[in-house]
Amino acid sequence: MQLKRLLTIITRFFFGIFVVAYPFAVFYALKQEIATRFIGLVLLVLVSFSFLRNKNKYIFILGLVLSFLVILFNQDVFLKLYPVLMNLGLGCIFALSLRKTPVITQFAQKMQKRPLNTKTIIYTKHATIAWAIFMFVNTVLSFITVFLSDRIWVLYNGFISYILIGIMMLGEYIVRKRKEKCLHQ
Repeated sequence: MQLKRLLTIITRFFFGIFVVAYPFAVFYALKQEIATRFIGLVLLVLVSFSFLRNKNKYIFILGLVLSFLVILFNQDVFLKLYPVLMNLGLGCIFALSLRKTPVITQFAQKMQKRPLNTKTIIYTKHATIAWAIFMFVNTVLSFITVFLSDRIWVLYNGFISYILIGIMMLGEYIVRKRKEKCLHQ
């Protein structure tokens, strides 16, 4: 059991590094004229490894399609679509979760030891809607950068996008804490 947990931690660590470093790695590879197909093969391996880790079929299918497009057509543009598809995939995960238990509600239930009250459930549903909208807007912005210079693409997808996600997370956290405070008064 310890080995499985250690492997999970290591896998999450390297996947996190991959996600954050992807735009910079692609930018570097394009500047060094590393074969696009080779990068596509690396992407295919990483996407497959990611699927084994978290079993998210939506992200896996998007990553798989992208990997095959890169390998088949040998075009840099497909490498640049990875952040677009990941944002789209995450937006779909948030949106589709609204049919059952919203993603933010699931997180809140895991964090809290007691059942969630009605107001918290309503809030977490609204927060999930906000995240879905945010991810779809981020998808559009990321898509626009695909057709701009490599520098702008890497600046947005490797830096600005993460700052925006951080601001969204911080904003959601602050709003949630204020709501919780109001509920306990």
